Amino acid sequence: MQILETGFQDVLYAGETLRQPDGFSGVLLLLTGGSVTVGAGSQTVCAEAGDALLLGEKTPFCCTPVQDDLLYDWVLFDPGSDRSFYASLQIPENTLLRFGDTAFLSALMQQLCAEFYAANVKRSDMLDCLLKALLIRISETGGPIGMQNAAANSDPHYEALVRLREKIYANPQEKWSVEMLCSEVSMSRSYFQLIYRETFGTTCIADVINCKMNRARDLLTSTAYTISHIAQLCGYDNEEHFMRQFKKNNGVTPTVYRREHRE
Repeated sequence: MQILETGFQDVLYAGETLRQPDGFSGVLLLLTGGSVTVGAGSQTVCAEAGDALLLGEKTPFCCTPVQDDLLYDWVLFDPGSDRSFYASLQIPENTLLRFGDTAFLSALMQQLCAEFYAANVKRSDMLDCLLKALLIRISETGGPIGMQNAAANSDPHYEALVRLREKIYANPQEKWSVEMLCSEVSMSRSYFQLIYRETFGTTCIADVINCKMNRARDLLTSTAYTISHIAQLCGYDNEEHFMRQFKKNNGVTPTVYRREHRE
């Protein structure tokens, strides 16, 4: 994924309106810090502090503070070669989403914004991880206004599992094992595997492999790193194992994937 622009705690003054009649050349994620009227396409909704909106590409957009100045966080991004990952999260676009606890989202946005304007060597890798962690968090904890997140309300371990999944996707270089993951949430192996599948609809190891494949695809298309180095960055000690797993999950070898998808 490519982050095009981002901002943290930007201000929209009372009485002003932010308009983008032709939408954006990318997907806009907006986190509101106060009461605001938001227009997305043909819909107009009233958002409160902590609400979020994922605005689809080229969707007409406007927002106006209800009364006071509005603080808001935002990131404009292009899913690019990660469109399948983005689609798999099934976050509804142009729909207001509400969260019980927004502190984690806000912290992620602050870190993402700081990294975007930094000159760190691993800047692109960090941005990719932070954005994916942010989107995963939204997909698992946010729900359209008027609807409740049944899993979050019924499962006492839900928050711990969500944070663990975010950690997995933010650290694809780790050599995750079932034992390591169990210890992260202090659960027995059998119970952890059962509840993880029930919560996310997939096994923990399948998630680990998926996050590594996401990182590998990104590195193949955005860097000139050797296949061996990419394997190491994705947590593989054995290049042959990496190549076999990549072909099994993507249908082609890493070399062929790079040739077909390199911009």
